[in-house]
Amino acid sequence: MFTYKYLSHQNKNIKNILEPSAGDGRFIKIFLSSKSATNIVGVELFEDKVEYIKKEIHSSKLTLLASDFLDFYSITEDKFDLIIGNPPYINIKNMDKSFIESSRALCRNIGLPESVIQNAWVSFVLAASQLLSKEGTIFFVLPIEFLQVNYAERLRAFLEREFNTIHIICFSERMFPDIEQETCLVYLANERKKLPYILYQQYKSFDSTTPFYQSKIERNKPLKKWSNAILSDEELDLLNRTSTLYPQIKDIAQSTPGIVTGANSKFILTKDEVIQYGCKHYVKPIISKGSTAKNVFEINQELILKLESENQKIYLLDLAGKEFDSLPIPLQEYLNIVAQTKRNGIAIQHSYKCSKRKPWYGVPIVKSGSAIFFKRYDSIPRFSTNPEYIYTTDIAYGLRLNEGINPENLVFCFYNSLTLAQCEFAGRFYAGGVIELTPNEFKSLSIPYENIKKSDISIIKNMFTQNINTEEIISFVNSKTLSKKLTTEEINKLNTIRSKLILRRK
Repeated sequence: MFTYKYLSHQNKNIKNILEPSAGDGRFIKIFLSSKSATNIVGVELFEDKVEYIKKEIHSSKLTLLASDFLDFYSITEDKFDLIIGNPPYINIKNMDKSFIESSRALCRNIGLPESVIQNAWVSFVLAASQLLSKEGTIFFVLPIEFLQVNYAERLRAFLEREFNTIHIICFSERMFPDIEQETCLVYLANERKKLPYILYQQYKSFDSTTPFYQSKIERNKPLKKWSNAILSDEELDLLNRTSTLYPQIKDIAQSTPGIVTGANSKFILTKDEVIQYGCKHYVKPIISKGSTAKNVFEINQELILKLESENQKIYLLDLAGKEFDSLPIPLQEYLNIVAQTKRNGIAIQHSYKCSKRKPWYGVPIVKSGSAIFFKRYDSIPRFSTNPEYIYTTDIAYGLRLNEGINPENLVFCFYNSLTLAQCEFAGRFYAGGVIELTPNEFKSLSIPYENIKKSDISIIKNMFTQNINTEEIISFVNSKTLSKKLTTEEINKLNTIRSKLILRRK
């Protein structure tokens, strides 16, 4: 019912309606009561569902077809004023081959790369965009990941070119509480004499008549990630302008992902396992979980010993170039067990990563850096110095700093309002509120690097050790970095931006 009310408020003259994934006919039922609607077409792949709708709904306005939507798209000459529905969410790994080929052909016809097709809903959005009347509207229930995933970036850019009016509608309550998939409503249209814009709206529930929050983007288009439409044009202007005042991570350091083992739980051991397999001389200390370095300014041997005492897995088997027969017998026996252990139905020895290595158990060692950034985080990013060059898995990026850049200064300066707001702006968030930055997203972060007094470094180290409130840490860093170029008002606005972006993923 929310969709019907929402469309009514847009003052649309809707005569021809298409539901491309009719399912149980819930959208069809709603719009049959519309006085303006004269023709409703429902397309559904499964015949039993079509028969169900026919039994439930009797109307001369309604035409039902048992068909693949892309097959319907390829033959119909009709245009529609409204295409509405909840398209299927099917990963490309589980798609029918004929559907994949039709989807790729659709991309070629539109001028998009075939790599855009990673999920069935993408194909539905593209096909729907081609079946609209001049002032037609698409109104779809889509996974919230659509707003931010990298593979859909080309799709979002295409839609911004095709439509001058984009509404993103989110709800505080979950649309489908029985499934883990977070969803949103996406409204696409072309309005007469309207400047292109993206409108973000947040409603408390489906019964709400007005949003409790909304923002509108006009100047900052195209918007790379639509999830960032929660900010206003003014906030985006500030974020963009202040970012140019400082160097980016890529300007002051080289960063690379850590070690990929192919099976962390098997190639990384506890102290007890090291003793059990007699491999003390064949291991290196490694951090494999970001949570083990939480609230840690410096990763060092002291942390390793602490984790060792907790019997955590912190010792990486370093067996590259080692002949099997030269290894301790207990270790040989362990590796034989690992080799045959199956993951996703495939023995570890023959898994993609391990099968590419010679020997299969020889994990390639990637050089660490003097600073480490953990690519996933929950409340606040984890960035630490690494004076002893302790290894990490690919949960983190190791930084090799340019000449003249001090790791303690860099980590200190990182915890400012601008850089932390950029982390939220650039990263992708997952269900549960966890956020992740890709290598390029991390490298693009601006950082107000300064030479920091040793006494201030000591203060922030103590703040981390004592688990001081994050906002106090940020305020302290701001006073030593951002305040030299930005006003108090600008810094406060950056804090507001960061808070908005954090709430978006909670």
